[in-house]
Amino acid sequence: MKKKTKKYLTIDIGGTFIKYSLMDEQFEVFDEGSVATKKDPEEFLAQLLAVADGYNGRIDGIAICMGGFIDPQTGENTDYSVGENFRAYNLKKVMEERFHLPVALENDSNCAALGELAAGAGKEYNNFCLLTIGTGVGGAIVWDKKLIRGSHFKAGEAGFCQVGPDKEAPNGYTHATATADLTARVGKAVGEKVDGYYIFGHLEEEKILEIYEEWLERLAVTVGNAAVLLDPEAVLIGGGVCRQERFIEDLRSRVYRIFPHLEEYTQIKACVTGNLAGRIGALSLLLAGG
Repeated sequence: MKKKTKKYLTIDIGGTFIKYSLMDEQFEVFDEGSVATKKDPEEFLAQLLAVADGYNGRIDGIAICMGGFIDPQTGENTDYSVGENFRAYNLKKVMEERFHLPVALENDSNCAALGELAAGAGKEYNNFCLLTIGTGVGGAIVWDKKLIRGSHFKAGEAGFCQVGPDKEAPNGYTHATATADLTARVGKAVGEKVDGYYIFGHLEEEKILEIYEEWLERLAVTVGNAAVLLDPEAVLIGGGVCRQERFIEDLRSRVYRIFPHLEEYTQIKACVTGNLAGRIGALSLLLAGG
């Protein structure tokens, strides 16, 4: 008798969209979809339950990644950067009680790193850092092929690193920012709403190039500082902006210009699992027993 293939619901909860997939233990995708993330906590919970209800009876577990400082054992999320919807409910407990299935819940950047470790650019390394350039700048650390969470589940949060003085910032310092900041600044400069494709298609324009270079510099300092502090084999970069080939080359060049000694022994590479990274990582955590 042929053994039944176990399948799992994997959910990537972002500030803008909730993306979900039906996967097996080899991370093959059988079905997937997405919905816009509700901001109201009750509506947010209802839409998550609706997604899971659609697969009830066909799955052997649920793996979730989302923003926040998450205790993977208790499911407590002390995030304060996205919204009340991310903190209002203990999703691990809610899902376990409703569906009577094993549930894994972990920070999205940590899951992205685990996804790259299981099926992507991290497979060849024992020690690496990962920075995600998404709605915000997130980070994670994998050491001896194990996730480092830190004392307060905040290890690797590169977006909190201050990289230089800024008189306009509340605390007087600036930090690396995500592509949303880049598009907002360019949009203000050109007087229209723009996206990443527009920016990379118009870098020959002096004012756009200047904004891009300043944004890239802050990111490069953050990447380099992480590499200097931790001495990983590689720093992996994730996020939609990595689809722009020029971006990784520009970032790598800028990091090695600021930190020339890193070029000899620290690789800087783009992640390869794309927007499935978090879901793959969450599932790998569930399969490993949390």
